[in-house]
Amino acid sequence: MDMEDKGAEKLFEKFGRSYTGGELVFQEEEPCSTVFMILEGRVRLIKRVRHIERDIVVLKKGDMFGEHALLDNQLQPASAVSLGGCRVLAFEVEDFRALLRQQPEVGLKLIGQLVRRLQSAEDRIENMMLVDAQSKIVNTLIRLAQHQDPGGQSVTLAITPLELSTKIGLDVDSVKRGILQLKDHRYLDIVAENLQLHDVEALRKLYNLIGMSEELKKK
Repeated sequence: MDMEDKGAEKLFEKFGRSYTGGELVFQEEEPCSTVFMILEGRVRLIKRVRHIERDIVVLKKGDMFGEHALLDNQLQPASAVSLGGCRVLAFEVEDFRALLRQQPEVGLKLIGQLVRRLQSAEDRIENMMLVDAQSKIVNTLIRLAQHQDPGGQSVTLAITPLELSTKIGLDVDSVKRGILQLKDHRYLDIVAENLQLHDVEALRKLYNLIGMSEELKKK
């Protein structure tokens, strides 16, 4: 849903909140009570695992989060932190349910977003079974290309290193090094915050070669 076409500014007068860079939107394990929708900027979802903070996902304009509030007696499974300045709509549960009744397309958007998060979680589980960092990077690029353009061979991904690192499950510096290696070997180009994949099938062959190399090392 294009919130500008639906009177986003009018909604912001009633439900809007603004956050500065690095400001906490909500804390992990606090009670859920609000569903959020991003009008401007980006938000990081972060989970603490054994005293180490891990990025789950970076959300952009139009994305919703805090959906656990739609279930009774839930605690936030992660913390939400603004990335730079951002503006959001913050709906208490009853207000959000009223919005769903008035604009059913909002519910469809939420369902689509949850399906994409599930796909991302499944991809990360697959990556956890891989040993080599470059295998994780190449596998994630292939999956992102498939989700964006099934069957496409030359695909442009609008994604930052931070966003990519959250999807892969590696630190940002490791991801940057891996992407530069792929660029040096002409598998992709970097233009602004876009990754231009020249040939997805070539990436699949590289992924298989790395896997064969790993198997040989085990013998």
